[in-house]
Amino acid sequence: MKTLAFFNHKGGVGKTTLTLNVADALVDLGYRVLMIDADPQCNLTSFFLEEKQLDELLGGSAEVEGNTLWSAIKPVVDGKGPIKEISAYEMREGLLLCPGDVLLADYEEELPAAWTGSFARKGRDYDVMCALSRAARDMAARYSADILIYDVGPNVGPLNRTILLDADFFTTPVGADLFSLRALSTVGRSLTRWITDWQTVRGLATEEDQKTLLHGKPVFLGYITSAYKVSSGRVSTRPHEYWEGKIAPRVKDRVVEALRAVDPKLAPFSTSKLAAIKDFHSLAPQAQEFGVGIGKLRGMVNSGYNEQIAEAAHEFQSLAAEIVKRVGLKLVKP
Repeated sequence: MKTLAFFNHKGGVGKTTLTLNVADALVDLGYRVLMIDADPQCNLTSFFLEEKQLDELLGGSAEVEGNTLWSAIKPVVDGKGPIKEISAYEMREGLLLCPGDVLLADYEEELPAAWTGSFARKGRDYDVMCALSRAARDMAARYSADILIYDVGPNVGPLNRTILLDADFFTTPVGADLFSLRALSTVGRSLTRWITDWQTVRGLATEEDQKTLLHGKPVFLGYITSAYKVSSGRVSTRPHEYWEGKIAPRVKDRVVEALRAVDPKLAPFSTSKLAAIKDFHSLAPQAQEFGVGIGKLRGMVNSGYNEQIAEAAHEFQSLAAEIVKRVGLKLVKP
């Protein structure tokens, strides 16, 4: 089983859209995929679940019968027991969802102290640091998932630090604008610091503890450019191609080379660009209305969109196939 995260602390670059559409395309390629909504904003969960269902789910998440990601890790965070086994939602055959929770913000508040305590080899803090990873991987094992995808929020906070240190692989969505370009520096700087610090934690731990700690070596698969309109400001006068031409060297300098300075194996690919995903405009909200990937909208919306729908299906399937290749999985359906 492989774990993957779409990570960029800049918002509005399409992380959730990529997560659900790539997951959908991976299922079409023959894999079982578990999506973990690890963003307290719960955008991925709200995409698939209706408002009434979501309200009931979140309203009882802290109770014994709760069934969100927070419900699973709460006993560990509270120091009252092991990971709780929760059920995944099957959105279609092979496509599974672990619901997120706004109360993951409570978990994030505990993580800085657990991070510090991990350097002191405190077992309780190890458990808190690894709780989300254990819950997610346990669910993936129970549902025989081939690929686990984390959907994360747009920040470089302690929650995302824990998730990235658990991910086997990550990719960075980048928008065609100045702020996405500048954000790449933070992505590289934060990741290298997290990886280096966590290797210190692992080095201090006993051999037995090392077996259960986060591995802390996320491999960079590459970046994905997403086309969207900048709503205001002078940067909006720049064409998409202008920013595309600046992204590749910035990724190489601020992400690839930074990771390779820590460990060459963290950025092994000679070509950093994975894909360019177009802006499918009104199709994204229509996909949410029906709770399906954009490429599955044919027959659900006006037939005038069929060409765009087919294009979206092709783009996401091509991206999914490249991800499969780079993470080292065998292609089930060529």
